Amino acid sequence: MMRFIDLEELKPKIQHLIPALEAARDAVIAETDPAKRADLINANRTKWVALRAEFSVYSHGKCWYVECKNPGTDDDIDHFRPKLGVKEEPTHPGYYWLAFDWTNLRLSCHRANRPRVNPDGAGTGGKAGHFPLVIPAARVFKPAAGKGQEVPALLDPTNPYDVAMLTFQQNGEVDLSPEFKGQPMPEAKLGASRLILHLDWPAFRDARVVLYNKILRTVDRGVREAPNDFTGNAVPTDAFYDAIRDLKNSMKAEEDYSAAARVYVESFKHIWWVRDVVLKVSA
Repeated sequence: MMRFIDLEELKPKIQHLIPALEAARDAVIAETDPAKRADLINANRTKWVALRAEFSVYSHGKCWYVECKNPGTDDDIDHFRPKLGVKEEPTHPGYYWLAFDWTNLRLSCHRANRPRVNPDGAGTGGKAGHFPLVIPAARVFKPAAGKGQEVPALLDPTNPYDVAMLTFQQNGEVDLSPEFKGQPMPEAKLGASRLILHLDWPAFRDARVVLYNKILRTVDRGVREAPNDFTGNAVPTDAFYDAIRDLKNSMKAEEDYSAAARVYVESFKHIWWVRDVVLKVSA
């Protein structure tokens, strides 16, 4: 939860769609009437929706924020910087100049993107029009400034530094990696993202608990089957190889919650074959 989304790697796959996005962008920026500009943005939504198929293929059908698959629905194309207004700043017109900038778009499941009350009582989350900043005074209001010096308070799957901040507890909850603990910016990012992106929504948390327990059972199976003679004289059993294969497979990019799976597998790196075989081969 989250895997890094490399936009430079993704760009060739959507290159043919960029000219239409740029034409819509130019038309929107040229429109000075806010109401007409909003209508123009909405009238051209098919331009960003057209990216959904390639975005989904790139992430193996998984939400970029939560890393879950949603086979029963089409994922949303979320505007990381909201296009028509900002919940945290009522006077903001929205980042309309980035409405058709493909680098501002993220593939999101409904749960991460749409407003919902967390059944655990954590409050109402959902990305929607939210875009908090670590330093609110740095917010940009005009196209000429681009993104300015803004530091988003939401974790961004296209930012490798943000992705590195996250780890996972055995109870399925997200947490900061130890090296980021106590640092103001990472703490602020996790706090805002936990609620707004629904990172600990009960279904996501429970799925990670199931994943941890599955990995634990697989490691136990591998420990039972591991050869006692490490000199090379003992022949490992097929069951031992199966345990290694199952752990490796859980961390593959196409698997649900594969980032959490890697964290959970790494928690057993004190076991020689997890450290020297599973993790090295899967690096």
